[in-house]
Amino acid sequence: MRKIGLIIIGLTAAAFIVSCGLSSYEQRGNSSYLKAQKLKDYEKRMAQKTAYTWYQKALQAHPDKVSPTLRSRFIEMSLVRAKMVLDEGSSQSDPIRFFMADIEKFLTPDAAPNLRQEYALFLIQLADSFSIKQNFQQALSTIDKAISYAADPSSLVQKKQSLVGSVAKENYELASVEFENGKQNKDADALVRAEYYDNMSLLFDATNKDALALLSELHKANLSTYSGYLKVIENIQDSALFRKVNKFDILLAVLGSGPSYTVSMYNYSYNPLRMKSENFFIVDENGTKYKAAEKKIDPEILDQEREIKSLTLSFPKPAGKVAKLIYENGPHYTEKCFY
Repeated sequence: MRKIGLIIIGLTAAAFIVSCGLSSYEQRGNSSYLKAQKLKDYEKRMAQKTAYTWYQKALQAHPDKVSPTLRSRFIEMSLVRAKMVLDEGSSQSDPIRFFMADIEKFLTPDAAPNLRQEYALFLIQLADSFSIKQNFQQALSTIDKAISYAADPSSLVQKKQSLVGSVAKENYELASVEFENGKQNKDADALVRAEYYDNMSLLFDATNKDALALLSELHKANLSTYSGYLKVIENIQDSALFRKVNKFDILLAVLGSGPSYTVSMYNYSYNPLRMKSENFFIVDENGTKYKAAEKKIDPEILDQEREIKSLTLSFPKPAGKVAKLIYENGPHYTEKCFY
């Protein structure tokens, strides 16, 4: 009997030691976590929120003593909270960013595969909400993050490929419609819109032969027109993606068949430009550059949001077909493609 009593005392002491190994915050978190398993709806949510709060306090109080259980349960409760905000709020909500920061701090490569996969699926849900709002750049970067966290990324890679393909196709179809409209109605704005949509399509699928062929036709059609996308594109949903296509802040339009070209130029950049003929070049199909003949340009300074019309520039005879005319001046660069 005495032996049995000693065993019981030993087990009790061990349990006490284990219990003391947990902070009071973690213990309270565990109590709420286990309670939440038995509840539903509002009561379950409140218990999960309480568990999250206590686990967060435990991590802040003892950052150097994070057990695998505490880490996993904190990630799990953070995901629950993040999903709730996303389901009932907005993908742009600040709380989602805070929960994601919490999760990513502890979701290291050695974390449980199911937790990594669950977080990846949450990120896919977040990417879908960006995609619905046509924030495709944000959607794709979020899918890339999901792939990096996923235990099994195969379906997520397919998701990305599907999104890229659908956006490329949609923009190519828009470009084709605008191109036909522009040709039939002699609508210069429609042709510029077509160029924008086709460039957007190629941003997602740079190898599409149909889109490349259409862009060549659009370069020819728009040679004498400024490719001012800001003028013709309304309701820009994804400003980051728009800037990737609308990358030139100086606009060119070109007339003539060489060796002289009549150029119009609009300064949409952030400062005035000192106009020198030596900053203009033509580039042939082989990539060889030819500088314009020396000439004084009037006005000497092109202010912001001002243009020069009918500036005639002469160039040496190129060895190959002229591919584009460019303006290059320090950090300023723009080009007008001939085909």
